[in-house]
Amino acid sequence: MKKYLLFLAIISLVIVSCKKSEKIKKSKEIKEEITKIPFEGTWARSFKMGKDVEAKVTYTIFEDSIQYEMNGPMQMKYSIKKDTFLVKENKWIGTKDETPYVIFVKNNTKEAITLLKMKLKTKEEGMTMSFPSDTARSKFSSWNTYKKQ
Repeated sequence: MKKYLLFLAIISLVIVSCKKSEKIKKSKEIKEEITKIPFEGTWARSFKMGKDVEAKVTYTIFEDSIQYEMNGPMQMKYSIKKDTFLVKENKWIGTKDETPYVIFVKNNTKEAITLLKMKLKTKEEGMTMSFPSDTARSKFSSWNTYKKQ
């Protein structure tokens, strides 16, 4: 009888250990999914800056940075290095030349995303900033929709 109880105790420990190991494994998998940026890739939009003046803006979003490029009468190209990504808020915070930026993303689909980029005074400002309204604007931008390239 003692051997049988000891056998049951060992089997119970093995089962509990396996279940705990399975939970830890699933927890790690979920964490990896959550920290992965869901809108990685190249996104672009073309627009008129005035009569007969065309421009194109492209965002290439990587896991660790975002590259911004503008072609047209105003040529620009730079990268913003990622500091933080808050999944629940679709809020990406990074720095370019020690200047912090926040980029909010909404309407994220396979074909298009809508984003708003704002310059910040501090990274902390970006961490506490609420998700902007549909009519929000920054100095040079408003919510714009970019198509998958």
